[in-house]
Parts: sequence; structure tokens; C-alpha cells
Amino acid sequence: MPARAAGAKIRRAARLLLFRSGAKPGVKGWELAKALGDDYLEVVKALNAALEPLGLEVVAVDEEGRRLEMEGDLRRALFLVVLKEPPTIEEAKTSGWRIDDLAVLAASLLYLLARGGSAPRSELVGVLKAKFRGPRLAYALERLIRLGYLEEEGEQVKVGWRSRVEIDLDKLVGISGLSSLARGGPG
Repeated sequence: MPARAAGAKIRRAARLLLFRSGAKPGVKGWELAKALGDDYLEVVKALNAALEPLGLEVVAVDEEGRRLEMEGDLRRALFLVVLKEPPTIEEAKTSGWRIDDLAVLAASLLYLLARGGSAPRSELVGVLKAKFRGPRLAYALERLIRLGYLEEEGEQVKVGWRSRVEIDLDKLVGISGLSSLARGGPG
């Protein structure tokens, strides 16, 4: 493919991946293949090389939020742009996150990971109420569920697909292997 055409495809891929079109971030592989052609994975790899100096990367994940290798047929995968490193507090605040919401997310994830990746909602709320006061707790919890950082399955709350994709759970926990239960893999 000529360099000019490759540049145009990389720009198109960046626009598709960086500009959110729905409630759920990311673009399905089949959408990238339709927009970029059969060599969409090569275009995504080239985009990754361009994003690396900016501290960003494109990842492909399955329905559960598990990262996939950038090879083979990924038309059913979801492609997202994520930070390669955790954001600073200032970056998090300017991106629309409140510090107390981040604290609720961190405490929720730590509790869920300690419980094997899920826990009854009533238990999680009880733990969070002991640490966080005020009416924002219910709102923050619902927002985290709506955004996919936490998932509800009946009365159980689980680590959400976005947490598995966007957060280094091993680093959050500080113990290698504990978060593998929440990722769906072996310890």
C-alpha cells in the first residue's frame, strides 16, 4: 500500500477509535475492517506505533474485557485506545473524574478482588459506607456500573470489563496473581 494511502488509513483509524460514538467506548473489529479494509490490523499496528510516544495504545479485547493478541481474525473483538500508564490526579480530574469517585472505584475493586472478583451488593455497599459518607456513594456506584467499571449480576457485583481493560489490577492490588481471578485466568 502506498505511504499516502497508509497515512490516510491511519488517520481514519485514529478518528474511529478516539471519537466516541455511543455509550460504550471502542470500535468493533468488523467496523474497522469495513472502514479500513482487510489490512485493518496492520493499520491498527501502525496507529499503535504513532500513539506510543503519546503514552497511548490500541488494545483488542473480547466480550469479557480480556486483552487479545493483535493477530488472527479479530472482527468480533472490541478495539479501544487506553493509557499505557496510570493518569496523574490532575489528568483524572480534568477528564471528568471526581477524586471521591476514583476512591470509590479503587475501594470497590480492592474489596471485590479480595473476594475473588465478586461480592453481594449489600456487602460492598456496607464496606463503602464505612469509608465514604454522604449521598454521593449511591450515585458513584451506579455510575461505575453504568460505565462498565463494575458489573451487576443479580445481587452480585463483579469487576467490570472496563476495569479489566483500563486498570492494571495487579498494580492496584500490589500482589501479583490476586487479580487473575477477576480477569478470568489462573492464579
